[in-house]
Amino acid sequence: MKYIPSFSYTKSLLLVMIIGLTGCITTPTPQTEAIAILWSEQGDMDVCELKGTLVGSQGHWYDYLFISNKDLTQGALNQLRNEAITIGANTVYLYKPKAFATSVTFVANAYDCPN
Repeated sequence: MKYIPSFSYTKSLLLVMIIGLTGCITTPTPQTEAIAILWSEQGDMDVCELKGTLVGSQGHWYDYLFISNKDLTQGALNQLRNEAITIGANTVYLYKPKAFATSVTFVANAYDCPN
């Protein structure tokens, strides 16, 4: 005799999976609030020291239906800020975002700029 899961069991399992996926967004740390985010048209980076190139990405093929674009974008920016602080940068200079249907990805240079 085969076991067939009940509808309520299946619904509960789906709910747990969705809630679990919402925890997959990168959150900022208190130190990263001081990291400036600039787009490629802003700022003069000549006075800044290049610390490295960063990639911030959020979203996967299996969770993009459950997480809003706004949350994916904020998660990708948070990831950039978190990485910038670890390499001693205080400014993230974003380039045009990569267009993907199921995720948000930013490529940026990280700089240490005088205040």
